[in-house]
Order: sequence, then C-alpha cells, then structure tokens
Amino acid sequence: MASSQFRPGSVAPVYDHIAVEDRDGVAQVRLNRPDRLNTLGIGAGSSRDEIAAAMEAADRDHSVGCILLTAAGPAFCAGGDLTGVAPAQTPFEEFAFIRALAGFYDRLRAVSKPIVAGVHGRCLGAGLGLVAQCDLVVAAEDARFGLIEGRVGHPGATEILPVIGAAWTKFLILTGELIDARRAESIGLVLATVPADDLRPRVFDLARRIAAVPRESAILNKASIEAMRDSMGRHAARQVGRAYDVTTKGAARFAAAPDGRRAQAWKRADESFAHAARAAGDDHPAPVQPGCGHPRPCSLAAGRVCPAVLSQVVATRAAAVRGRDASIIERCRACPR
Repeated sequence: MASSQFRPGSVAPVYDHIAVEDRDGVAQVRLNRPDRLNTLGIGAGSSRDEIAAAMEAADRDHSVGCILLTAAGPAFCAGGDLTGVAPAQTPFEEFAFIRALAGFYDRLRAVSKPIVAGVHGRCLGAGLGLVAQCDLVVAAEDARFGLIEGRVGHPGATEILPVIGAAWTKFLILTGELIDARRAESIGLVLATVPADDLRPRVFDLARRIAAVPRESAILNKASIEAMRDSMGRHAARQVGRAYDVTTKGAARFAAAPDGRRAQAWKRADESFAHAARAAGDDHPAPVQPGCGHPRPCSLAAGRVCPAVLSQVVATRAAAVRGRDASIIERCRACPR
C-alpha cells in the first residue's frame, strides 16, 4: 500500500496506478494507467483503493486545502477493470461486489476537503461514477461521457442520478450512448467546458483558489451542502439503487438483445474472443469497420451494439481466468463512434 504522506513539489513513486503531487496547497491525484485507458480495478491494492487512500491522506494533511483529480493519457477513464476478479456465482457474491463498489464511493464522499476533477477524452462507466463523487468537475471540449455497460445489461446509473436527475440518467443507461462536454455542462454533470489545451492550468487554478480560502470554512461549507443533499433523500436513494443493482448485475448473464445476440459473459468465460464475437451474431447490416480493430464490421452506427462492446464482459472475464489479452476492450472504448 502506498504511503499516506504528500511530499511538497515531488511525485510519490510508491503508487502503482496513480501519481500524487502536492503543490501550492493542492494535492494532485492523477490516474496513471494510460496504457489501460485508466480503467479502475477493485480490491486491495487496486486503482480504486489507491485513489481512496491518496485522497484520505490529503484529507489528513494540514498543508492541503483542495484535492485535484486528473488523468494521464488519451482518456480520463474508460470504465472498470475486472482483471483478476473472480466471476460471481451466487446472489451473495453479486451483493458483495456491489457493496465493494459502494464502499469505494463512500470513502470518497467521506473526504471533507473539496475535490475538483479535470476530465478529458473518454469518461465511461466507472469513470462517470468516480467524477460523480467530486465537488466540481471541469471538462475539456474533447471529453465524452457515457454508461456503455447499459448495452450489455449491466447496472451503473446509481451514482449519477443525484447529480443529473432521472431523465438524463435514464438516457445514458438505457441507450449506452455518449454525450459531449457541452451537453454534460448543460445538464449539470460538469461545471464548465474549456479548450483541451487549457484544461490542466484551468483546473489547477480553480483548485488553488479553493485552497486559498480558510480551510475550516471550506470543510464546513462543503459538509453543510452535503448534509442538506442527504436530508433531501440522496443517501436513501443510493441504498435503494444499490439493491436493484445487485439484481441487475445478476441478470446481466442472461441479457439478450432483441435480435438474439447475447453478452454470454457467464457461460463462455473459457472461450476465445473470436468465439465471443461469433456468439454476438453474424448479422451485422452496417458494413463499417470499427476503429477498435475488431475483425468484424461495426454495427454501432446503425444503432445496434458493437460486437466488441457486446463481448466486453466475456473478454474481461476470460482475461481474468485464462490470462488472455483483453486490450480489445480498451480499443473499443476508444473508438470514435
């Protein structure tokens, strides 16, 4: 586990998945797995665990007045990473998985100091849940947000409902489509949109200004607002949503599109990616080659699910069980469509 100390002006080398620097009263936490598009692992020593530990350390550090969350590479976060996670076999195991995710979010919400996020590129699934825990989010113009897990029957909307409301939450999880930074700003997911080249200096300047106000006042004002939101039902709504998430996650193994294609994640963990693509179906009416490099034509442009996305859980679980290369998931998440 990484050290909890922040060293002024230096990057802590002890983290495996993130980088941390403390400057001008701002603790900068940077997602640092660009080769994996900063996908978030789960469990002890994972990227989620390190993010929470770094923020908790910053919260204890009296020299820090604000926490800034950014990411290295072309994407902020392309979703979750299930590599090494044993597939759930029972309802209790599904519950335990959702509870572990909830525990991560609870740790972030327990941070008393303001958290600012600077988002660029893709921010999908688990990445969207992550930024929903931040107090202020600034997006680059190239940022795209979405819940693509909805396409394969998985849950993912619980954490963003309190931020953007029912209508847009339903749109994101029911279609699996992406929205751009301007749309995200208009629905309240992000505070402001800035040119991509200006993102880092702009978010650091915002965090530095917050760090310059009286520390105790910032903490108390944040606590007051969060308490009011919880008194309006946010906490209770999350508990109800998580209960449904357990059911939805368990049902995802049986999810099938109307044309008969299935995710097949839980039945075909020991099969190859090629077989997973065949299991997705042979009828792909849109003759478009996907940007992810998948050998089959992409049907996403026709409003249907890209086979690489549809077999996403298959590939992830196969990588965990058999150690195969799951990079096709990241290539699909990075596809411009």
